[in-house]
Amino acid sequence: MTTLTLTSADVEVLADADEMRRAMAAAHRALHAHRAVQPRPHPLPFVGAAGPDAPTVVPMSALSEELGLFAVKVLADAPRNRAVGLPAQRSTVAVFDAATAECVAMIDGRALTRLRTAAVTALATDVLARTDPQVATLIGAGPLAAEHARALVRVRDLAQIRVWSRSAARAEACVQQLRAEGIPALVAVTTESALEGADVVCTLTPAQEPFLSRALLGSDVHVNAVGSPPRPMFSEVHADVFAAARAVVVDDPAVALAESGNVRDACAAGALVPEQLIPLGDVVAAEPGAAPGGLTIFNSVGIGIQDLYAAHVLCARASAVGAGTMVAIRA
Repeated sequence: MTTLTLTSADVEVLADADEMRRAMAAAHRALHAHRAVQPRPHPLPFVGAAGPDAPTVVPMSALSEELGLFAVKVLADAPRNRAVGLPAQRSTVAVFDAATAECVAMIDGRALTRLRTAAVTALATDVLARTDPQVATLIGAGPLAAEHARALVRVRDLAQIRVWSRSAARAEACVQQLRAEGIPALVAVTTESALEGADVVCTLTPAQEPFLSRALLGSDVHVNAVGSPPRPMFSEVHADVFAAARAVVVDDPAVALAESGNVRDACAAGALVPEQLIPLGDVVAAEPGAAPGGLTIFNSVGIGIQDLYAAHVLCARASAVGAGTMVAIRA
């Protein structure tokens, strides 16, 4: 038996933004149609480690009936790595044949996670945001922010993408990179100037305390709250934003209630009740129509079914072009 292995460099070459977004739509339709299994992850904290930034291992699994595959992503979330110049998250996605349990692929999760996260955000923006937004704001300036800019311009004709970061140098570097790709980006000096008049807002930070309040947002704005890792001690969005929202959409309600600090804090404050959480699959599966306006939120912590469908399209493309490395892991 041989297993396809893909490095993050392989994934960068193979990935197509539109194909990835369609894969995310298929993943959430499968959940909506009950043709996929998405268990709630159970984090494994390191023994003896304490604090909101203590390292944690999160096994993320999912099974798709229509693909005939299941996947397990092992995510190591280690926020303290940032202090020593290492990635805060490392992950590997293993894909298996659901009938035979053969391991068909092993994929480094760094690029896959970044690309599928941006693709899910673009999908949510496409089904929730107004059709004529002019300005998108990115709070955060890392690789995930740049990927979001690339994904958003595939679904909306944006006149301007504003980038704000606590690090002016990082914001400038992100903007220069995006401009070189033909994306109309600029650096915002303050969060207030970044958010003034914004039609789409993406929070892409590892903040432990919420910073995005209702007073900073317009009346017809779509918010993608994406940056918080899958642990409830991290939060980017104040409860008053959830209280004012016309719709609060999540990857999966059970996962959001277990892992999202944004959602849990809003529920604890009485600004949101669990029954208000709308699975993204419900929105994707609904008849398309013009968004009615108002404040909408997509809160994402990422789920295993997204990794599975992203891995599936990457494996298909790798097979078509002969990319990756085949490894014999069992005689």
